[in-house]
Amino acid sequence: MPTLDNLLEHKDDPMRKQLQRQMLKAGMTQVANTKLETVRKNLKPKFEMNSLQEELNDVYSALLYSFEGKAQKALAQRISESAQLIVNAENDGETFVSSFKTR
Repeated sequence: MPTLDNLLEHKDDPMRKQLQRQMLKAGMTQVANTKLETVRKNLKPKFEMNSLQEELNDVYSALLYSFEGKAQKALAQRISESAQLIVNAENDGETFVSSFKTR
């Protein structure tokens, strides 16, 4: 174990300072990456719409077959628009989660 005299003797050594900086940066990067991965794992399920899509498909199917003619076509168009919104929300969530990076 280094003594206080040894530490004071090398306190202004530029090589030692550079090594310490590199070690600190590596440690901080590792901690940041670990925390970032935890955030990603926690956020990812919040944007997944699989269960919502299945439920909506059941409801939309029941509704769609309850109408005929122009009403059915109008409902089908609205259902299609809603489905596109769900896909966009899921993609936006994935983009958001993936945007977190460490330097």
